[in-house]
Amino acid sequence: MIRQQDLGDGVVALLYACEGPVNTLDGRINRELGEKAAALLADPAVRGIVIGSDKADFIAGGDLKELQAARDPQAVQAIVAPFLQALRALEKGGKPVVAALTGTALGGGLELALACHRRIAADNAQARFGFPEATLGLMPGAGGTQRLPRLIGIAAATPLLLEGKRLPLVDAKALGIVDEVVPAGELLAAAKAWVLANPQATQPWDRKGFVLPGFTVQSQQGRNFFLGAWARSKKGGGGNDAAAEAILQVLQQGLERGLDAGIAIETRYFARLASGNADKNKIRTLFNGVNRAKSMKMRPTGLPATSVKHLAVLGGGVMGRGIAQVAALAGIRVTLIDVSDEAARKSVEAIRAYASKEAEKGRLKIAVDELIARIHPASDYQAIAGCDFALEAVFEQAEVKRAVLTRAAAVLGAEVPIASNTSTMPIGGLAEHVSQPARVIGLHFFSPVDRMPLVEVIRAAQTDDATLARALDFMKQLAKTPVVVNDGLGFFTSRIVTTYSSETLNLVGEGVPAQWIDNAAVNGGFGIGGAALAELTTLPLLKDILQSMRGNGERVANAGNIAEATVAKLLQLGRIGKAAGKGLYDYGPEGRDVWPGLAEAFPQRGAPDEETIRRRLFNVQSLEAVRCLDDGVLAQPLDGDVAAVLGWGYPSHLGGPFAYIDRIGAKAFVAECDELAGRHGARFTPPARLRRMAEAGETFYG
Repeated sequence: MIRQQDLGDGVVALLYACEGPVNTLDGRINRELGEKAAALLADPAVRGIVIGSDKADFIAGGDLKELQAARDPQAVQAIVAPFLQALRALEKGGKPVVAALTGTALGGGLELALACHRRIAADNAQARFGFPEATLGLMPGAGGTQRLPRLIGIAAATPLLLEGKRLPLVDAKALGIVDEVVPAGELLAAAKAWVLANPQATQPWDRKGFVLPGFTVQSQQGRNFFLGAWARSKKGGGGNDAAAEAILQVLQQGLERGLDAGIAIETRYFARLASGNADKNKIRTLFNGVNRAKSMKMRPTGLPATSVKHLAVLGGGVMGRGIAQVAALAGIRVTLIDVSDEAARKSVEAIRAYASKEAEKGRLKIAVDELIARIHPASDYQAIAGCDFALEAVFEQAEVKRAVLTRAAAVLGAEVPIASNTSTMPIGGLAEHVSQPARVIGLHFFSPVDRMPLVEVIRAAQTDDATLARALDFMKQLAKTPVVVNDGLGFFTSRIVTTYSSETLNLVGEGVPAQWIDNAAVNGGFGIGGAALAELTTLPLLKDILQSMRGNGERVANAGNIAEATVAKLLQLGRIGKAAGKGLYDYGPEGRDVWPGLAEAFPQRGAPDEETIRRRLFNVQSLEAVRCLDDGVLAQPLDGDVAAVLGWGYPSHLGGPFAYIDRIGAKAFVAECDELAGRHGARFTPPARLRRMAEAGETFYG
């Protein structure tokens, strides 16, 4: 609801007071704004309007559930039309309107603020301002693409619209998005004072002779700017970022016209995006799924909240250093154990060097010395005796991991959780020789640890509820997004990524050029192709991964697989990977080039088209995801889709390997897989679950 409050002297406040912790916009409240605004504008006793909030924040944006339910552009337009009309009425109603921003204003909330003649914000360091729509496959739909560049210029507005950045108050003020900052207790009084002092307020774009700040679309600078923006958009999204394309189209087309015409163009593009499949996939995975994970709904109930105060990190390699750094950034004291005191000190110095570079780029929240002061190097396991959580991050060798876990357990208190950062090894096997194996859990971080949000939390059969709860509380401290899975070889993420890598190597072994494989993956939405990923992983490491993931050799994913033989032959030929300058490609001073020897080593058995290559790369991932669901590794499809998008860069517009099946339809997907199985091996055989879904016309998501 919107609460109306008389501020005196003819000034009336409309204060958003929606149900729930934050204010959100939906069709009902949009109509309410229009009705209340019309009444106030028509009342001669009203001299001006203040729009504010009864909550700590202003407005968090639109109701995404309502948008998800909209199945066609017309349904979307019905939601936003009353809001658009209300905003334009407030702008041109002849009375001053001020946005009194208590805190964060995002999406539609910021669009409402931009439609006001003045934006006054409370001095709130936690407040954020921006348009996050593009991160969910959307774009601003209430004039944001038209008012923002008219206010601050195309060059400043475009990155905010395309990247979804959330600006702190100081930056929003510097850009001119916020006009004035006052103490929180003076917000309404300041807004009222401005209303009374500016009775003839109008928007700059409604004044005769208005010119865009900076450059115009058709100026030489404007043409160059958009040429570069289009190129970056195509490169970054593999041509699959419909939101970026729509935003750029609307900016170019709308800013050449008046505001009303520009908003009409924006509305058409917004309605198409919001009713489309890519947007619904992104909202489901990146909003609903991620928020569910962060809300810790999978945490065992009835157990008290905990926090880690002293963390033991066992291993000073790349992953151990990354974990130690993010823990220290979260205010946790860390003891970093390595094989010797000298090795431990070098590990801490490596953290310092990395943190110093991050600080130079403005990415570090605290001083480097303050960060390093929280990390204490040691080699004697007695140094971790007082720790309340331990995390092993040593080499991916079972014997080494077991030895480290056993030594840690002998020193730590009996109730202290011990986690392994293994990416493939079953936790139950690692915990066999640990006292109190119920306290052992898997925490699979992704590299680089400080930037990758996902952590795969692996619960073994013996892991107790208290350990799981404490591990999830720890993830919350680190601001990570946890996905809980059950124990098994490769868990979820490594199982699926291995199928992606192995199918890439199957294609290489069949004589398909590496660049064809990469092009198919990138054009499908992956940030990096399978061949390029293999080069970064290195072929010797891929050999070990494929061997460890083979299990007993009877897994369906191995049927007809020639990936291991392909890697073995490449290694015999001395092909190592990008770091060595020679792998599936050749690398030189001028960059990457085709390796002629690849075609000689693996003669082509045919010439598959890009669509066939793409199907093989995508379908194997979806098939293995369904097998994980059948095996009980996953509790629900949404967990798998979140892990895929956040963990290995699965194309977000497709939603994840389960959403991919829904997109094609189970019947068509099963038919594709049967055809691929006949040509390339039984690893493409659809599980019984998918055949049942195909017959019944079922989907993973309703």
